[in-house]
Amino acid sequence: MLKEKATTAANESIIEQLSISLIEDDTSVNRKKWAHYIIFNKINLMDLVDLLYYKKPVNLRFTWLIGDICELNPTAIFPAITYLFTKRNEIRVLNFNRSLAKMFWLAGVPDEIEGEVIDEMFKWLLDLRMDVSIKNYSLLALYNLTSKHIDIKNELITVIEDQLNKNTSSFEKRAKKILDKLKNTT
Repeated sequence: MLKEKATTAANESIIEQLSISLIEDDTSVNRKKWAHYIIFNKINLMDLVDLLYYKKPVNLRFTWLIGDICELNPTAIFPAITYLFTKRNEIRVLNFNRSLAKMFWLAGVPDEIEGEVIDEMFKWLLDLRMDVSIKNYSLLALYNLTSKHIDIKNELITVIEDQLNKNTSSFEKRAKKILDKLKNTT
C-alpha cells in the first residue's frame, strides 16, 4: 500500500512537471528530452495518459510526445495502444487518429483490437474528408498487416487503386510504391 502511494505521488509529480514543460516549451528538442527520459526510466505510458484530457495545448503536445516516443521505442507505446484506440472518441485532440495510425504503423496493432483497427483504417483511407497524413500512416500500417493477414491484401489493392486520383501527390507516390509491392508478392 505504501509503495502504491509513493508510485502515485511520483506519477503525479511527473505529470505536473511534464504539463508545465509542454506549456512553456513546445519545441521538438523539449519533447525528445522527455521522450528519452520516459523511455530510459521505463515510465509506463498508462501512468501519463491523464495528460490527454488536459486542456489545449498540453493534450495536443502530449500526443506529439507520444509520437516521439513511438519513433524512438515503439515497444514503449504498445501496451497503451488498446486504451488509446478505445478512448479515441473521448480524447479531444485535433487529428488524434493521425497519432493512432502512426502508432499502428510503427508499433503494430494488439491482437485484441486488430479486426476493429483494420476496419477503421480502411474507413480512414476511403474518407475523402480525412487528413492525408492519417491516410498515409493507415496505408503503411495496413501494408504491414498484410504479412499477417493475407486476406486483406486484395482489399488494400482495391482501395489504393480507388484512392490514387483522389489524394495528394505525396500520397499517390507512396500508394503506388505499396501497390507495386502488393502486386509483386504472392
